[in-house]
Amino acid sequence: MVKTLLSILISAALLLSAAIFEHFFVSSQFEKFSAAVCALEDKVRGQNATTADTDIVKTLWDSEKKLLHIVIPHGDIAYIDYWLGEAAGCIETGDFDDALSKIEVLVVICEQIPQQYSVSLENIF
Repeated sequence: MVKTLLSILISAALLLSAAIFEHFFVSSQFEKFSAAVCALEDKVRGQNATTADTDIVKTLWDSEKKLLHIVIPHGDIAYIDYWLGEAAGCIETGDFDDALSKIEVLVVICEQIPQQYSVSLENIF
C-alpha cells in the first residue's frame, strides 16, 4: 500500500514537472517569435516592409519550430507556416493591407498557442 501511494505521488510529481517545463518552454519560444511578428507588423503598418524582413521572421520560425515539434502538434505548426507564407506573399506583391490582416492572425495565434499549453485548471479538466 505504501509503495503504491509512493509510486502514485512520484508519477504525479513527474507529470507536473513535465507540464511546467512544457509551459515555460513553449512560452519562451513563442516570446521570441511573437516579438519578431510584432516588429514585422509595425513595418507593414508603415508600409515599408520588405521580403528581407519576412525572410528574417521565416528563418526565426524555422529554427523555433524544430524545437517545438517535440511538444506542439504538427497541425499548429503548419497553421503558422500557412499564415506566415500568406503574409510573405502579400508583402512581396506590395499588398500591405492583406499582409496586415494575415499578420494580425499570426499575432493572435502567438498569444493563443502558449495558453493552450499552460498549466491551468481549464487545460487539465
